[in-house]
This record gives sequence, structure tokens and C-alpha cells, in this order.
Amino acid sequence: MEPNFLAIGVTALVPMIVGFVYYHPAVLGGPWMRANGFTLESLGKGPNPILYVVALGLSFLLSFFMCVNVTGPGQDVGPEGQSYATFGHGVVHGILVSITVLLPVLGTMSIFEKRGWGWVFTNLGYWMVTLAIMGGILSAWR
Repeated sequence: MEPNFLAIGVTALVPMIVGFVYYHPAVLGGPWMRANGFTLESLGKGPNPILYVVALGLSFLLSFFMCVNVTGPGQDVGPEGQSYATFGHGVVHGILVSITVLLPVLGTMSIFEKRGWGWVFTNLGYWMVTLAIMGGILSAWR
């Protein structure tokens, strides 16, 4: 199956949109700042705008990976003929990637960077929500 580059481009925006909401101080920004030792004052006005362009490029790579993951070989029709081209199918992939790839990566980083498990689970929650939405969109929009 050919990758849907329009869907990949659209879902590359999902990490930024989810991050804007998730890391807002009124949502989970407070626990995230505490886990990193940040304050609103230390964060200032946020990153340089060029860093958002870099983040978008990295999001595009992640979106491409998720597209291959949810629409690659064996991801069209189940053993009983049911279609895998559903939002829910992609959500499951996003959750599985979060648990099997990101949890070990973030957990290992937290051990060697001497961060707490609050840091791990705050960031894992963001990525799980983000990848679930990305996977859902990519699976349904083939």
C-alpha cells in the first residue's frame, strides 16, 4: 500500500497540537515543570521559532513511521475478513508503540539521567495520547 502523504503531513501536526494542550500549566504542565525543575519564569517565552520547524520535521518522521506501522503488510484485513482501516485499529497501534518502545526508552533515560518516574509517566502520557491519535488518523485515512 502506498503511504498517504497528505495524511502523514496532517498527522505531523498532532504532536504540536496535543503538546500545546497537554503541557499547558492548567493541564499537565505543572507536573511536567516540577519533574524537570522548571518554573514559568525559567521557561520564558518558549523556544526559538526555528526549533518549532525542527520539531515539525521530526514529527513528520514519526508520522511516517506510524503510517508504515498501521498500514504496512498485514494491516489491511484481519483473519476473519474484518477491515483494519479503522480509527480504533490505529489507536491500538499507538498505545502498543508507546508501551513497547517509548516506555523502555524513557525509563532507561530516567535511570541514567537521574529523573523520577513522574517525569517518565508525564512524558509517556503525552506520547501515548499523541501516538494514539496519529495512529487512529493514519489507519482510518488510507
